[in-house]
Amino acid sequence: MKYLSILILIISAVACSTSEQTVRDAMDDFRENYEDEGVISGLNFEDFRTRLSDAYTYRENKIPDAFNRVKVQQEEKKNLYEGYRIQIYSGQNMVGADTTAALFRAWADTTIAGYQPNTYVFFRAPYFRVHVGDFHDRDKAIQFSNIVKRRFRDAWVVYDKVNPNNVPSDTTTIETKQ
Repeated sequence: MKYLSILILIISAVACSTSEQTVRDAMDDFRENYEDEGVISGLNFEDFRTRLSDAYTYRENKIPDAFNRVKVQQEEKKNLYEGYRIQIYSGQNMVGADTTAALFRAWADTTIAGYQPNTYVFFRAPYFRVHVGDFHDRDKAIQFSNIVKRRFRDAWVVYDKVNPNNVPSDTTTIETKQ
């Protein structure tokens, strides 16, 4: 058994060496023909041959200039006449709107500290409406509406034109009197 495996090993070594010689001869023949064609056309193709490692040596991961520019954020010009108010009444009765506005003014004078809201009564077909306060910031309007809802349960914040002179400053604290 030992001798058989050694014999197979020797035969395969001899067979490979002869095939290696055949491959070398074929490559030499190919090179001769190849070099002749390269010389005939005036080009040496060996100069243009690349390796896989050459493919990535010239690549650079450049970020386009358009992405490198820092975006300058422009301040939007805010319309000072746009903002929020609190609607406390909406109905078809003009007397009801006037009465609600008077009740709110009396209640606000005795209850609210830090801000004296104006009251606006107007008609938008088919309803009379009463809006109070002027706010640029929706969060401030919601905070104020939570105070107003203690007395006027149906109060809610609406988008409306405001008088910029009546808008409370950012540092104004609106609270109830104790």
